[in-house]
Amino acid sequence: MTSRHHHNRHDNKHGGLRGILCFIAVSIVLAITAQVQVGLTATGDDPVRPVIPGADRYQAGRLFLERADRLLKTGADVDYQVLTGDVRFRRGDMYMFCDSAHFYDQQGSLWAYGNVRMEQGDTLFVYADELEYIDSTEIATLYADPGKKVRLINRDVELRTDIFNYDMSIELGYYEVGGELIDKANRLTSIYGEYAPNTKDAIFKNNVHLNSLSSNDTLDIYTQYLHYNTDTHIADLSQESTIVNKDGTIYTDSGEYNTESTVALLYRRSTAVTKTGKTITGDTLFYDNKQGYGEAWGHMELNDTVNKSKLLGDYGFYNELTDSAFVTGHALAVDYSSADSLSLHGDTIEAYRVITVRYEPIPQPVDTLSALTVDLFEQPDSLVADSLIVDSLIVDTLVADTIVEAVDTLVVPSVVTDSIVADTLMAEVIEPVDTLELLPPMLEISDTTHHIVAYPNVRFFRSDLQGVCDSMIFIQKDSMLYMHRDPIVWSDNRQINGSVIAVHMNDSTADRVEIPSQAFMAEELEPGYYNQMSGRELKAYLANRTLRHLDISGNVLLIFYPMEDDSTYNKVASAESSYLAADFDKGQIEKLKMWPQSTEVITPLYLAKRSILFLRDFRWDAERRPTGHDDLFTAPKEDDSEAAETPADDIVGPTADAAATEPQEPVVTEE
Repeated sequence: MTSRHHHNRHDNKHGGLRGILCFIAVSIVLAITAQVQVGLTATGDDPVRPVIPGADRYQAGRLFLERADRLLKTGADVDYQVLTGDVRFRRGDMYMFCDSAHFYDQQGSLWAYGNVRMEQGDTLFVYADELEYIDSTEIATLYADPGKKVRLINRDVELRTDIFNYDMSIELGYYEVGGELIDKANRLTSIYGEYAPNTKDAIFKNNVHLNSLSSNDTLDIYTQYLHYNTDTHIADLSQESTIVNKDGTIYTDSGEYNTESTVALLYRRSTAVTKTGKTITGDTLFYDNKQGYGEAWGHMELNDTVNKSKLLGDYGFYNELTDSAFVTGHALAVDYSSADSLSLHGDTIEAYRVITVRYEPIPQPVDTLSALTVDLFEQPDSLVADSLIVDSLIVDTLVADTIVEAVDTLVVPSVVTDSIVADTLMAEVIEPVDTLELLPPMLEISDTTHHIVAYPNVRFFRSDLQGVCDSMIFIQKDSMLYMHRDPIVWSDNRQINGSVIAVHMNDSTADRVEIPSQAFMAEELEPGYYNQMSGRELKAYLANRTLRHLDISGNVLLIFYPMEDDSTYNKVASAESSYLAADFDKGQIEKLKMWPQSTEVITPLYLAKRSILFLRDFRWDAERRPTGHDDLFTAPKEDDSEAAETPADDIVGPTADAAATEPQEPVVTEE
């Protein structure tokens, strides 16, 4: 018994110890379980690391956990893992980093917090404070804390916004809460924006503003929709847009603009405004902002608001540096500087600036030029070439900055010559170099003026003045309009013809007409009856758009109908002399003088034959006369006047019989 008792005591002793140990173990387990349920990690020297799946990491549409320092297992009713410490995920080639994350393994989605970063290769990086990713949508949404921005960096491109979405299925990022994109050339801001790192294409919507980062440019583009490529720096515009820089402004709603070269190709009736105030508009428009050069196709219009004139046509171009323009196809020039505008048509119309360059030699010591052996007068061709060819010692002094900007080529002859036109430069050399002792020379612009040339089939109209000719040139400097090849000018009921007609304009109003040879003027009194004057040279002076004085010299011939006191005409007068001067009042001859001597014949109308009613060169081209601004594009064929075709022996008057039965004494008047 003693022994059993002893054993019983021993058993009781060990049983009590085991109970105590079991109680302690249960308490520890309960404590650990409680700690896990509240999200605390187990203690120990080594952190708990997640098991890395061994599956293929390149599976399409799958998100994989790559690593984390700690895994905090949540309760059974929670379907995500809590990961902390250098957390890394991978989806295809895209890596996602953060300080901590909630990872939904079954759903393939996560929330990431703290120092969030996405990386793809060594070119694409996205930085944020929070990230949400869902496998089903394949979209990662990144957030920034207040005062900070989500940043996407793709080589030299940076995108900034408060909330950024990245669609991994198509590798496209976008924002909808306002943001900006910056590359090495420009900064773009908008309410909505998207960017594709692979193609470098970006789209911006709503309050879009592109601003150049160049210190030499002031480019700004304002629109509501813009497509932009960060490699080419080309902006595609499809809505109403305004492009502004130091060289001008462009208005368009369709086209593309190269922000580096400042070249625009625009459609749908776009307009470019130069820094000098001129505007060029066309259905299709090419415009180089930097060079100030534009071409327009379809209803082209070049408008000079300073000088109040414009050019229109089917095609045209304008060069701001040379201040030259060209238009063809229904070409029309309009001067609207006065209330009564002048419209001029020609198959082609050109406008350009003519620059007179003064050649100023500067004396130099002869010994400094001893290496030069070519005499300018012996080798004149060495100084004339397509682009200025001069000895290398004097090239820099010949090409001045102002000349380079104004013309494409410069032609400088070695002796005084007629004006030479190179592109749009007329260079007249004054005081030419005689010897090598006068080199090197200096050039300076001494004068500049504008020319307008129209050809062929020229027609123009203004309410008080109309005309036709084959070609015409207007020189701004002396305000002269020169008409060539069968020119005709009409004013009121008068027609003027000549070999060449020169019209002087004063504030857009003609005040003088000159004809150097074959001058002829006719004034229609009634159909078939005309006052006529002809001579070698004619000068007519106008005031308030009416004829006031007339001078004719050289073989002057005159046929006119003196007005009676009752304002009727009953006789015709013809005269011949060397010179004629006439004053007019309200369109009627007030005073007439012919000298040094003249022959005069006055014939009653009822006795006058048709042959004495017209000068030999009489023409009345009423059918060629423009009748309005819209009547300039159809030039009628030239026909002989019916009056000129009338048989020479016809008798004028009421009828031939009446003239034979009712003779009257001629009435003679003195003028």
